[in-house]
Amino acid sequence: MKNKKKPVAKPVTPNTKKLSGSPQTPFTAELNEWLGKHRYKVIGGLIVLWVIIRASLFHTVANGPLYKMYAWKESDSYFFDEQARALAAGDWLNRQPLHPYHGWHQEFADYYFKQHPDKRNQILAANPGRDSTFIPGKVLWNEWYGGNRYHQEPLYAYLLAFLYVLTGNGIYWMMVLQCLVGAMSGVILWLITRRFFDDATALLACLFYTFCGTVLFQESLILRTCWSVFFTLLTVWTFQKALDRGTRSAFLVSGITIGLAYLLQSFFVLFLIGALGIYLARERKLSKTLLQNSGLIAGGFLLVCLPVILRNVAVGAPLFSTTSTGAITFVATNVYGTNAISRWQPEAAKSAEIMGATNGKFLPAALESLGTHSAGSYLQLVWSKFQSVLNGAEWPNNENYYFYREIVPVVKMAFLNFYWIVGLGVAGIFFALYNRKKHPALYLAILLHLGIMIGFYVLGRLRAPLAVLLLPFAAYCVIECLRFAQTESKVWFAKIGVVALCVYFLAYRFYPPNVTTLDRTDYHALYETVYLDRVKNNAESKQTNEAILIHEEFLKYQPKFITDVKVGKVLKSPSEIDLLDYFANHHQIQSYLYEDAGNNNMAAKEMEKFNTMKTVADNSRRNRTR
Repeated sequence: MKNKKKPVAKPVTPNTKKLSGSPQTPFTAELNEWLGKHRYKVIGGLIVLWVIIRASLFHTVANGPLYKMYAWKESDSYFFDEQARALAAGDWLNRQPLHPYHGWHQEFADYYFKQHPDKRNQILAANPGRDSTFIPGKVLWNEWYGGNRYHQEPLYAYLLAFLYVLTGNGIYWMMVLQCLVGAMSGVILWLITRRFFDDATALLACLFYTFCGTVLFQESLILRTCWSVFFTLLTVWTFQKALDRGTRSAFLVSGITIGLAYLLQSFFVLFLIGALGIYLARERKLSKTLLQNSGLIAGGFLLVCLPVILRNVAVGAPLFSTTSTGAITFVATNVYGTNAISRWQPEAAKSAEIMGATNGKFLPAALESLGTHSAGSYLQLVWSKFQSVLNGAEWPNNENYYFYREIVPVVKMAFLNFYWIVGLGVAGIFFALYNRKKHPALYLAILLHLGIMIGFYVLGRLRAPLAVLLLPFAAYCVIECLRFAQTESKVWFAKIGVVALCVYFLAYRFYPPNVTTLDRTDYHALYETVYLDRVKNNAESKQTNEAILIHEEFLKYQPKFITDVKVGKVLKSPSEIDLLDYFANHHQIQSYLYEDAGNNNMAAKEMEKFNTMKTVADNSRRNRTR
């Protein structure tokens, strides 16, 4: 007797009726029925709204000084552009070592050479034909980074390089593309939420997404964050479709999607492992179908990775390497006494020694950094990172959400931040636990991004995918409370209690942010990349009036509290005092420019502003030391 073929799983349709365990009410039933019948109009309207918002974002950034922020040499954005230009210029295999050398790299190198002068001498002896541009510290870091290994995962840099080849202006068109990707992420979020919950929850989740400024502003940056959000949602969607349909093509597409995500950020390999584990747990036993479909996921993943493997063979890099930053990132954020939990302030003394002892190899370096801890101290570090994840402050690095809010109106109007998302989202997860088997792909993605931050470090841009993953649960939390409120059920009071506790312990307790919201670094980077050379060149060529206008344009971006400052005002925040000092110096520069132009009246007014601001800054410092 022949074995019967295992039936293919039927597609699972979205929930347009009540969820199991949820009370049905006339309002929610009618709402879901209406939304189900008009779903194309609903998603069409949302897409139009997302495009309008992103068009406003793009217009403000592309036609203002923020457009040039990628050119700040201390940023990852600058290096992505540098790498993309090198690729587009013809070095498509990235044969030559190409790694950034920022201020903190120099600090590490200086410390290490001081402790190990023999290493510096060795580097100098190996490069007898060096010129004045030769930097021993850069050679040291090239060794630690693994020579011609990719510095960061290659997908983003190659996308940017292709845009340079196709258009000649990769930065401009990458911003355009990222705005479109942001809208596409919203569509996938709608599909996911509708699949796992219902139409009403999907609509609310997408409205939350519309006003999520902490995610929106990332689309205007030359960074990978908006792509990480997109691929996080896409991997969840395609894997769930594979589980629903059970077809070979669906599993292959899922593997390809995970492979692309891996080439963007290598930690997505953990999603592949988790997805295979979920599929095995669902099937409960080995079978030919399970092995075939698992092979298709793995095969799709490897198919996408094949070009990188062949490139590594061609240039002599480790076969499966996609990045060289893992070791230093783990060491700097996990060594005992680290200051890099939510900000990149690595300690050179311990970290450089570990990098030197292990030559930047990830596993030995990771073990060395963990070896600096006792069990208790490492658990305390993990707990600190977990608290930083829950804290809704947008920890800045290479960008600052609060800085962009000062300049970009649409980001300021997009009010929803992580504080409220995590409070409602966690409550929604509690409410959905009774139906937890329906959401394995969502839970896997949430655990992945949570684990990466706890394993390495917590930043606002690294947390953006987690924020979006929590939106369906946040929306479900609100919808559930509305459902139970309509039934006048006693359970409603319990649910409201759960929401109140989650919002208090995960949002209100951390609010307002105990992180520097505005920092002179952002304004200095803006001035340095956009205004400094223009002011300097015009002043030196005696075009003083032009220099005044350019410098005055920069002063228009000073924060409102600086514009309104008066004698007698006392500032309490160290960052505000520092920023006041910074702009005081710029008003002094403006005074000198007016003086050179022969406008003594305006020079005196600017000097008066300088004196006022300096007086307030000095008094505020003295007040803090009392």
